Amino acid sequence: MDEKSFIDLFAGCGGLSLGLEQADFKPVLVSELNKSARDTYKKNRNEEDIIYIHDVKDIKQEKVKKFKNIDLVCGGPPCQGFSGIGIRRTHKAEKENMPKNRLYKEMISIISLVQPKIFLFENVRGILNGRWTSSGKKGEIFRSVFKDFQDELGDSYHLRWELVKSSSYGIPQNRPRLFMVGLHKSLKYC
Repeated sequence: MDEKSFIDLFAGCGGLSLGLEQADFKPVLVSELNKSARDTYKKNRNEEDIIYIHDVKDIKQEKVKKFKNIDLVCGGPPCQGFSGIGIRRTHKAEKENMPKNRLYKEMISIISLVQPKIFLFENVRGILNGRWTSSGKKGEIFRSVFKDFQDELGDSYHLRWELVKSSSYGIPQNRPRLFMVGLHKSLKYC
């Protein structure tokens, strides 16, 4: 099987990358803000040709123009603002005061720049029923996130989402995750 290339945003220590590498994908650009997680990612790979950009906000046109034939852009933006625990449970912080809530928009921008064949957005289950305020409507967070993806990328991509239980795929943990996938409309698929 031919090796495919991918960009991993909000990569953490590389769990998603590891699964992709086992499926014959090769990371070409990795972004992770947390130094310890980034160092762990690097230590587990001998790849010298991976470009590491620590802040996703520093990924601009000039840094990704050589990735115009990329197969996949993937990422799981920080979930603190979407999770059913912590700040979202108490609603003590306004969404405007939580900049991490908007990092998924950086992912949308990079997808727009690179135009990969496929993109994968991953996040916690809580994003599906979360609300921005205690009086908000259940599910308003995901409706807002999905709408932004649809508005910015819907002309070029078929978008679908699903809640996936990792244990159904051999992962030894009970950790349901939301996966949103975009397939470029130029692809031929069944």
